[in-house]
Amino acid sequence: MQSQTNVQQNSDAVVCANGVNMFRCMVFGAAFAIGLTVGVSPGIAQEASTSGATTSAESPSGNANSAVVFMYHRFAETDYPSTNIRGPQFEAHIRELTNGKYTVMGVPEIIDAMQNGKGLPDYAIGITVDDAYRSVYDVAWPAFKKHNLPMTIFVSSEQVDAGYENYMTWDMLREMVKDGVTIGGHSQHHSHLPSLSVEEVKAELAHSARRFKEELGFVPDIFAYPYGEASDDVIAAVKEAGYKAAFGQQSGAVSTESDIMYLPRFAMNENYGEMDRFTLAANSLPLPVSDVTPPNYTLERNPPAFGFTLKEKTGDVACYPSEGEPTMNRLGEERVEIRLDAPVSSGRWRINCTSMGPNGRWRWFGMLYTVP
Repeated sequence: MQSQTNVQQNSDAVVCANGVNMFRCMVFGAAFAIGLTVGVSPGIAQEASTSGATTSAESPSGNANSAVVFMYHRFAETDYPSTNIRGPQFEAHIRELTNGKYTVMGVPEIIDAMQNGKGLPDYAIGITVDDAYRSVYDVAWPAFKKHNLPMTIFVSSEQVDAGYENYMTWDMLREMVKDGVTIGGHSQHHSHLPSLSVEEVKAELAHSARRFKEELGFVPDIFAYPYGEASDDVIAAVKEAGYKAAFGQQSGAVSTESDIMYLPRFAMNENYGEMDRFTLAANSLPLPVSDVTPPNYTLERNPPAFGFTLKEKTGDVACYPSEGEPTMNRLGEERVEIRLDAPVSSGRWRINCTSMGPNGRWRWFGMLYTVP
């Protein structure tokens, strides 16, 4: 179980090679050492680090149509840096989120606004935590509670049922629910769902739903895919199980343009939880696209033929794959196509594309694919 969970956080953790500019490292939280840019200006990295004046926090409504959702796992632990955020880093995140610039909202509020055409405040933030580790109860929750910051925990029922000492108990979860913490589904066994048959996926979802009902008195209606990975069949099963929204682990801001059943999040960990990256992500905006290929989140062709259509007039675009030597073509003003020189390794493959937006805020579009 532990090795699986550590793999999960690698969604944003690779080591930046010498000579790779720091902006690329902050974009991916890790070693997307191969990047391809189209006409990016020399000062683009510096521009990101100096953007964003402090403004007063707004009420949970406004004219914006996007929000940034962060993902954590462990807090102030010592053994697993790829899934942990250090205490001083976490404290710095709290200070940033409470400086008056941001509106931290409950994730259900953000989803409701997107589904029902309600405006969001600018700089809206959501906080999620995967896996219900004990340090969430001991470290994170007291801090969030002190500062009145809502949070959502995605829980795999078997991890709690097993009684592992480094996980929370059902009593702890019940206590948190009474204090307003949102619980989301995360399967029964924290299984890699794309590797299972449809029947097995449905069984995982049904069992966890039964345990939530027995222990908490309700079944959650938002979900996070273990390891952030899904497929068309998995998404269909999650939707059929009654979940109204679901999150992956691809980077980017959520918006009304996002796939409500595969929403992006920015992952935080020790190596990539410093303030330069945190503020870069917190200030990000969506890069609106359509007609994304491949459309299935599990690759059926390798190397992938990746592409998308820009829905708005966009200047320079930079795309960074996690693996493969890319060739990028921009077809007219709207279509972007990327081809790789060879197949990518089995496991996962991701690509992030960015473009400078208004007021020095980066527009961001990321995809995560399972590679059979």
